Formats: sequence, structure tokens, C-alpha cells
Amino acid sequence: MKKILIVDDDEDIVELVKNRLTKNNYAVLTSTEGNDGFNKALEHQPDLIIMDVMMPDLSGGEVVKLLKSNSITYPIPVLFFTVLAANMPNDAGLDEINVSGQLYPAITKPFEPNKLLSAIKFLLEE
Repeated sequence: MKKILIVDDDEDIVELVKNRLTKNNYAVLTSTEGNDGFNKALEHQPDLIIMDVMMPDLSGGEVVKLLKSNSITYPIPVLFFTVLAANMPNDAGLDEINVSGQLYPAITKPFEPNKLLSAIKFLLEE
């Protein structure tokens, strides 16, 4: 069973996404703070991280910089989950967010559940 970490300060969104992913046979970890999300990624090494951009302690971009500078978390794919994505679809039809010159796939809020599941399957190469 693939493990996904959701990091978003909106607890309602976290619960909604968690329920959707659990029903689709994913193991789900959650965090409502960037720093805690980074620590959970280090401890649990999920297969994928779904990351909000705007959070009160560390932004999603700051967390991704930490993740990508750590040899343990570097290979974990990140899917941003935000209202801020530029409407510039990549080859998979996902929007993208630029963090320090690196483009990351993004799903915009509000989201379509099937688009989220398709993005997850694409990133996990399922």
C-alpha cells in the first residue's frame, strides 16, 4: 500500500483528501504545519507528499527546499495543492509551481477528486 503525506493548514481539506485517498487504498499521514510535515516526511518516508503552498509556519516552497536538500527525502515526489498555481499545464495536464527554478506539479483548489487521483497515480507511476 502506497503511503501519502498530506501537509495543509486547512483541516477540512486535509480530512476531505484523507478520506478520498483512504477509500482508494492509500495509507495516509497528515500534518497541518510545514515544519511538522517535514519531520513526518523524514520519519515515515512517504511515497508522495501533497503540499499546500501557503501555511503559517513554513510555506510549502520552504518545506520543499528542506525536503530536496535532505538525502532521505530528496527522491519523494511532491504535488502542490493550492489556489496559486499558474495555469500552465505540463505533459500530464497538471499545473506547475516554480520553487527555486524547479517546476513541481500542482492541483488547484477547489479540486476535482478524479483529477487528484489521476495526478497521484501519474506521480506514483501506477
